[in-house]
Amino acid sequence: MAPAKLLTLSALSALVWWSHQAGALAAEPVAIATLLADPQPYHFRVVSLKGTVHQVQILTDPPVNAPQLDFQCYFVHRPYTFVLADDTGFLQITVGGRLPCVSKHAPAEPPDVAEGDTALIEAKITVTHRYSEGANRPTIQALAVGIRRLKD
Repeated sequence: MAPAKLLTLSALSALVWWSHQAGALAAEPVAIATLLADPQPYHFRVVSLKGTVHQVQILTDPPVNAPQLDFQCYFVHRPYTFVLADDTGFLQITVGGRLPCVSKHAPAEPPDVAEGDTALIEAKITVTHRYSEGANRPTIQALAVGIRRLKD
């Protein structure tokens, strides 16, 4: 792909992400216990969650036995997970990697949140079902599409 086209695509992606961030954090937060008790109404919806951040974990790079090329693309904002807890429960949140994409020699940026931060999260909820021992066991996945650290 031509460098100018790649730069345009990257800039457009960043603009879309930024504009989504700016307008996404408006809905009233849902209690985590409410989401966990009846997740189906939230399936494929973006919901606001508010709580304290715990167990921030940056997701690892691909295994070393995978082919490594010096010009291979690495995200400066690496994907990570954390646990968001409110007064009613807790939920694991996944944050995907974001542009820019650079050489593996560039330093990575820290996550948007840290242990103990209070944050307002906009998360896309996906509910999958696993049937085990005759019971329906829903699994809830939350992918952050907006993060705002709140002042304590």
